[in-house]
Amino acid sequence: MEYSELEKLIGRADRFRKRLHEKQGDGTGWSFTLKNGETHYISIHGVKSPEELEDDISSMFIWLWSLKDYVKKYVVKRGKNKDWVEIKVNGDPYLCICADLANALKHGGLDQNPRFTSRSGKSPQLGVLTYQVPQKAIGSLCIGAYDVNVMITNPKFVNLEMIVLGEDGKKLGDAFKYLEYALKAWEKIVNDAGKVV
Repeated sequence: MEYSELEKLIGRADRFRKRLHEKQGDGTGWSFTLKNGETHYISIHGVKSPEELEDDISSMFIWLWSLKDYVKKYVVKRGKNKDWVEIKVNGDPYLCICADLANALKHGGLDQNPRFTSRSGKSPQLGVLTYQVPQKAIGSLCIGAYDVNVMITNPKFVNLEMIVLGEDGKKLGDAFKYLEYALKAWEKIVNDAGKVV
């Protein structure tokens, strides 16, 4: 594995990261029924749907964790043992959370199989994706008797968060921040590998 190949793969991960920051999209909608039996519909236009964002987040966790196999090949070519990468990952609590999330997403959860147990010891899981839409992001808001339509014209002002929860249900952090950190951590590991013979 040559540095140019690894650089290309890290570039792909960086494009995933940039895609997460692109908030503009077709929007989403949902209905809900009140206790009195009335059904109402809410639609939001101009931002990515939760499904699209969740797909992007899941894909990036899995892709970033898959970099580990490539980085191992890279460090072996530089005279390091591939366990050097495992030591680096296991010494980084944030990368361990990312590893757990990726493995849970890829394998349908973390279980008793020693290969898929929690590296972090926290058995993290992704929480619900939330949108915070400030007034400056909204171009129009139309409220009808049974529907609400929101047109987002400045999606850059929309704040997104997907909480990462520990097995105890407590917040560990935000998925977007974990992904940003993981990409930088892999870049640092690759740089450290290049310096060590």
